Amino acid sequence: MMNEKLKDKVVAIELAGNNILLVNDNDNFKNELICLGFEKVEPYYSISIPTDDVEKRAALFQMLMEIGTLFSDDKDWSPSEIVRYYRDIGLIKGDYLRIAWRNKQDFDITTE
Repeated sequence: MMNEKLKDKVVAIELAGNNILLVNDNDNFKNELICLGFEKVEPYYSISIPTDDVEKRAALFQMLMEIGTLFSDDKDWSPSEIVRYYRDIGLIKGDYLRIAWRNKQDFDITTE
């Protein structure tokens, strides 16, 4: 993963396409992620859900929020932007954790 401080965290790095990618370096969420349908494809956890299956994606994003996943913030439909959009249109509810990177070792985590 990008940083030693994040080894016990799940970080969503791709939600925009059909393949959703997460990172969880020490696999402490392995059972939860496999139960959600993810498969370990080094170095990621991956699941394929078509972008037009909005209900299934929303249910998955909600469950990821509930286990404390950090949603990466960047530009061009970052995981954080996608979760915010789903929440804004009422498909998911509650706060989520956003991680914004300055560089590989420097980041901010905020509750959105």
